[in-house]
Amino acid sequence: MARTHGIRSRIWFSLALLIAWSLAVYKIISAPIPEAIIPLFSIPIGLLQLPAYLVWSSTKNALHRTLVFPVLAVIIEWIQYSFTPFASWGVAAYTQVDQPALSQSVALFGLAGLGFVIYWVNAVVAEVILYKRYRMAIAPTCMLVLALLWGDYRLDKGRSIAQRMMTVAAVGTDSDIGGLPLPTAEENEADIRGIFERTQQAAHLGAELVVWNEAGFMLLPDQEEAWQDSIRALAAACKTSIMAAYVVPFHSPQFHYENKYILVSADGTIHQEYLKHEPVPGEPAIRGVSKQTTTLIGDVRVGGAICYDYDFPYIAKDNDLNGADVVGLPSSDWRGIDPIHTQMAAFRAIEQGQSVVRSTRFGLSAAITPYGVMNAQMSSFNDDGKLMVAQVPSQSIQTLYSIIGDLFVWLCIGGLLGVWLLQVARRKMISVGVLGLGAKVDSAERLKSKD
Repeated sequence: MARTHGIRSRIWFSLALLIAWSLAVYKIISAPIPEAIIPLFSIPIGLLQLPAYLVWSSTKNALHRTLVFPVLAVIIEWIQYSFTPFASWGVAAYTQVDQPALSQSVALFGLAGLGFVIYWVNAVVAEVILYKRYRMAIAPTCMLVLALLWGDYRLDKGRSIAQRMMTVAAVGTDSDIGGLPLPTAEENEADIRGIFERTQQAAHLGAELVVWNEAGFMLLPDQEEAWQDSIRALAAACKTSIMAAYVVPFHSPQFHYENKYILVSADGTIHQEYLKHEPVPGEPAIRGVSKQTTTLIGDVRVGGAICYDYDFPYIAKDNDLNGADVVGLPSSDWRGIDPIHTQMAAFRAIEQGQSVVRSTRFGLSAAITPYGVMNAQMSSFNDDGKLMVAQVPSQSIQTLYSIIGDLFVWLCIGGLLGVWLLQVARRKMISVGVLGLGAKVDSAERLKSKD
């Protein structure tokens, strides 16, 4: 597209971009997710990102072109995960989930900072390939090397510091509830028994906090209070805190449910009752609107969220504002997004400097440090007893991103507006200059004619 002109080439590129995004979404589709949802995600995301490529191809100045593209791209990504239901899926930073050193840079400027480096490098590579402008590669290459060196230093420093640890556990479920038909009473009670038994095992192994899978079982509205009492009794008997996640279905006026957890302390007190704030598009869950809270367990402040919630950086930020040291994250995935969805949650841990305990049904459970390191992992597809016990740092660490938030994005927006205003002013000055020159020429010709 950089070497072509006209609307036809732009249309073909747009179609190619939508096809590319459709193939990317297709890669994460597996049972029980239908292939019919592919265009519902690929088309909006593709169209949202299209303007960055169109502006890049129409910018004549090479230096401007290589900078405007990453600036526009990270602004568009920020709009996506801040204001749309598609969260942070598909952002460039997640391409580095297997690069722990480079991933550390999100502790500085969030997804936008790392995304900028990635897009900048790619824009310059395009210049080198298309126009042989090798010198342009110096600045982004230096930035990339600095990011890698700083990331290695941060990881090494994190390993060398003595940290107080908290013993945590992820407890899995046998439930496959995902909508209608609902499990029978016998199946549901068997699921609950399994979770209770594994929780007792986790407590016996020293777990101070036990996190259950999202939708670990089902409670009918008239059963919830009685079963909450049973969970409270379990926590008191085990002398451990439990983040108990389950669903409460309703059938009026149509099928929907509360996707929630309660946090019960070791004395049997319910401290948090949280409804999923960001249901997956199409999920018939009642959206939670109550303010997030944290609970002191010993000297560790514990916060929480549910699965897709942590694909939105703002929810992790809310936990940070509430002083969370450790975040419990009941989750439920499917084969197609395993293990990428858990790796995405590790970015929230790095951004806010929190430990995260992701307890996952149909996916990867992990105990994640504030540096994004997975101290323990457990796949629900393996026959391992659906119980993971691990240790994570019990105190959060302060990061630059936790202080400045999305300042980098706002600087990008300000810079883009500034360049646009300068361009407008320059065109006006040129226009005024041309008009003034024309007036002078006209006056001179009139004087000549009079002579």
